[in-house]
Amino acid sequence: MHDMIRKHLFVLFVSLLWVSSCSSTPSLPLLAELLQNPPAYSQPMVAFFYRDEQGARLVSHISVSSERPVPLDLPTQQVWLGGLDPPPELVIREVDGVQYGLVIAQGVWRSAGNYGPGGAWLYTIETPSLRPFNLVEVELKQLLADNRYDGQVVKTKAALLISSSTSLLVDLIGPGGVPAANAYQIKLRNGDRDQAALARLQVSGAVRYGYVEVIGLWKRGHLEPLLISPLPQAP
Repeated sequence: MHDMIRKHLFVLFVSLLWVSSCSSTPSLPLLAELLQNPPAYSQPMVAFFYRDEQGARLVSHISVSSERPVPLDLPTQQVWLGGLDPPPELVIREVDGVQYGLVIAQGVWRSAGNYGPGGAWLYTIETPSLRPFNLVEVELKQLLADNRYDGQVVKTKAALLISSSTSLLVDLIGPGGVPAANAYQIKLRNGDRDQAALARLQVSGAVRYGYVEVIGLWKRGHLEPLLISPLPQAP
């Protein structure tokens, strides 16, 4: 009898370990995080693949609200990839001669130097490999209720409210950008980085507001946008 109970408990323990391992997705560092102390080895990271007439590189933040998509990072904060073509399995968008898409990138970091046209890029990686990044779309209430998203790059749709002192995502707003009663809200970190996106929002006094789609890093109760796409109407 006791042996049977022990066997059942062992099976239950193994099952719980398996469920736990399946439900938790390991978070990978962002390119911007690695640039603070570039590794001397091959480290997988999350970044945008970006390619224009100058060449390909990895960037952390992109604006899609100008005439064509542009990096929001200086060349010294990007990783030069030369003439690398994106593998066919990647989800890549092309707008006005620019290719971009969120990827898992990996390669051996070379020492800081002068790479690319004019030596404008500080970093490059050898034998780069790119894999698709499976982006999960979540609602604000899910982010607030489920800690498994902490440290993850996610996509969400909500209303952006921003002023000199406030940077919020709200799941529902009324006339003039006023948050609806009992609306879910989260704070943005560096929400004013993409000025071209903010210029496409409506204005009420000192506040800009409008519905957007945001790809960003959810960490410790804040969302840091990597890409903000204004939406024509509420999602």
